[in-house]
Amino acid sequence: MKGIPGLGLVLLLVIAATVPAAALDKPPASWKTGSEPLQVEARSMDLLAADNVVVFQGDVAARQGEVTLHADRVEVRADPKTREIRSVKAKGSVRLHKGDIVAAGDEAVYDAVQGVAVLTGSPKVWRGKDVVAGDKITLYLAEDRSVVEGAKAVIYPPAKGEGGAAQ
Repeated sequence: MKGIPGLGLVLLLVIAATVPAAALDKPPASWKTGSEPLQVEARSMDLLAADNVVVFQGDVAARQGEVTLHADRVEVRADPKTREIRSVKAKGSVRLHKGDIVAAGDEAVYDAVQGVAVLTGSPKVWRGKDVVAGDKITLYLAEDRSVVEGAKAVIYPPAKGEGGAAQ
């Protein structure tokens, strides 16, 4: 299945928004998403420096610009030498929002080395009224491609007057 336009960007921006600058010696330039301030709210944050892990827990909301991530728990792992992000795991009522795109599931795991994000636990992705669901949704961000296992989709035709619709 061809990737949902803009979803790769959504996940990249959301992943970038989960790492506070103070948690890393110096944030990698490649993760810059704009000049908007990063706002992370959670009931608690644990910095496990020896393990190169930052854990946010309890009603986590990470916002930067128009991108928002909500989850019960977000864990960010960094490379011990370079301090670059290696992986991000969001668990419990995961919701990603950007514009008219919403992705949800029980868990989202992002492998920064491979550039792959996996949504599990009744994952769904909405764009406007269109929805794709499955057992597992794998997003290959560099390829702008997604694979949905056990896929179910509802895709509406464009309304009259929108691009491609019959007049």
